Amino acid sequence: MEQSKWVFVTGGARGIGAGLVRMLVKEGYSVAFTYLSSASTAEALAAECHTADTWCRGFQCDMTDHAAVNALAASLCAEYGSPYALINNAGITRDASLFVMDATRWHEVIRNNLDSVYHTSHALLPHLAENGDACIINISSVTGIKGNPGQSNYAATKAAMIGMTKSMAVELGRFNVRVNVIAPGIIETEMTAGLNDQQLKKLRDLVPLKKLGSTEDIARMAVFLLGQGGRYITGQTFVIDGGMTA
Repeated sequence: MEQSKWVFVTGGARGIGAGLVRMLVKEGYSVAFTYLSSASTAEALAAECHTADTWCRGFQCDMTDHAAVNALAASLCAEYGSPYALINNAGITRDASLFVMDATRWHEVIRNNLDSVYHTSHALLPHLAENGDACIINISSVTGIKGNPGQSNYAATKAAMIGMTKSMAVELGRFNVRVNVIAPGIIETEMTAGLNDQQLKKLRDLVPLKKLGSTEDIARMAVFLLGQGGRYITGQTFVIDGGMTA
C-alpha cells in the first residue's frame, strides 16, 4: 500500500470509531480522525496508532458546524493531499418516546448524525473525485432498518443515511468513488461495558448468535470495502448484527 493513502474518520476517539482507527492503521493507512470533547482519549489513541510508516492524528471539530468542517478538510488536504477514503461515523443518541421528545432532542440528533454526513461529504467530494479511486463509508445502524422504541430521531437519521448513500453512489460512480453503508447491530463498546450481567444477557438474547459484536467486526468490513475486495461494490448496505434483522 502507498504510504500516501490516508483516511478521514469522523467520531474516531471512542467506540466503533476507535476500532476503525486502530484497524486502518494496522492495515497500513494513515488516519485523521475527529472528536468533539474527548481530547485526552483522542491524544492517547493517536499516540498509540502512530507508526514509522503511517501517521495518525486527532482533531477537535464540531461536525455540525459546516464552516469548521470545511476549514479542517481544506487544511488536511493542503497538508496531505486528497484522502483515499471518508468514513462518516460521528453520531449521538437522545432517546425518548416520540410522545415526549422535544424539538431540541430531535434536532440535536439530526444535526449530529445526518447534517454531519452532508458537511464532510460536501467538503471532501472534490478531492475524492480527483483521485480516480476513492471510497466513502457511512456508518448507519440496524435501527435504521428495523426501528427501535424511543429512537425515532436516531432511526430517522440512520435510515436517511442509507438513502443518501444510494444517491451518492449513483452520482459518484463516474468518478470511481464507491459509497457504501455499514449497519452495525449491538456492539461491545464503552457503553455496554457499564451494563450488568442481567442487562447484557437481555441484549444477547436479542441476537441469534447469542453474542454481541465487536468494534473489530465493523472495522474488518470497512477494510474489506476499502480494499480490492470492494472494488466493484457501491450503493450497498452491509448489516453486521449477528442475525438480528434475519
